[in-house]
Amino acid sequence: MHKRWLIWLTVLLVGGILLPATPARADGGPPGDDGIIIWNEDYALEEDGRLEGDLVVINGDATLEAGSRVAGSAIIWQGSAQVDGTIDKDLVVSGGDITLGGHAQVDGDVVCSWNCDLKQEEGARVGGRVIEGLFPRGIRLEPWNGFVKPMVPSPLKLWTSGPGQVLRWMLNVIRSVVGILVVAAVAGLVALIWPHPVARVGQTVVEAPWPSLAIGLLTVLAAAVLIIVLAITVCLSPMAILLALALSAAGLFGWVAVGARVGERLLHALNAHQVTPLWAAGLGTLLISLIGIGLSVAFCLAPLGWLGVFVLGCIGLGAVVLTRFGTMAYTPSPPTPPVPPSPPSAPVPGETPQSPEGEA
Repeated sequence: MHKRWLIWLTVLLVGGILLPATPARADGGPPGDDGIIIWNEDYALEEDGRLEGDLVVINGDATLEAGSRVAGSAIIWQGSAQVDGTIDKDLVVSGGDITLGGHAQVDGDVVCSWNCDLKQEEGARVGGRVIEGLFPRGIRLEPWNGFVKPMVPSPLKLWTSGPGQVLRWMLNVIRSVVGILVVAAVAGLVALIWPHPVARVGQTVVEAPWPSLAIGLLTVLAAAVLIIVLAITVCLSPMAILLALALSAAGLFGWVAVGARVGERLLHALNAHQVTPLWAAGLGTLLISLIGIGLSVAFCLAPLGWLGVFVLGCIGLGAVVLTRFGTMAYTPSPPTPPVPPSPPSAPVPGETPQSPEGEA
């Protein structure tokens, strides 16, 4: 059973990234003994229809009408499941809702994770367990010295605790990778459209990191307080949303500028003949995002990873504020030089200079 789930999860990962859209619809005939994969399409198994094997739907909804049957497991990612038929094995949904109608029958487990709501009508039957939420199975909380202590099993036991845990881990990895790729693509697009503002912000990050960090921290604190104040007032709550969006845009712009500077230096170190803002920003942002996320998910280095991402984000945000979104160069004011002592006045011709005693 575990081997079969691992095979299907590998198909999910590879098929979701590499395979093109494969529209399909069951009309009652068997599509094959190995099941079917649907990408960017809704799937409906009509009344009295039968699907041999497993059903995998990526970025789409699945509907199993009354009398239909899936002779395997049903996995729906980024979609909802409306089940009125029979599923011989497990039902797993992530990023959508599950509705078990009155004629629904799931012989295995029902796993509802990652923004998933489960609605089970009277008459619906589940042969296995019903698992809801993101918290992995096998981890329980126990009171310990006035605090809550998580009881984590061994990695082998956690990994083999069931298909729901494996799927949850795989989905988290896929989400992180897709998010990093999207941020890198946005970084390249921003650097392509606004190369000079991105360069000004990146130069400010390098030349004035400490003022950028201080301004970034003050901006985050001030914006957080202002957002809370605006959010608790009914009439000004839309302003809180706009302010949060503006703060996010400024933080993303600063992150892109830092990535562009890192990518530029990396390409120069690799002796690249031509360094364009598009590739420098995309490569650098991808690199720092991978490092930040990688450190953040590591158990022993997670605090260091989150702290590094926060500090680097504040530096980029502060540089954005100092340069007014890169529209002007930041020139730190030089320290005021000490005033030199005035030279003694030259004696007037014909006048005898007086000694200090004479002046006294």
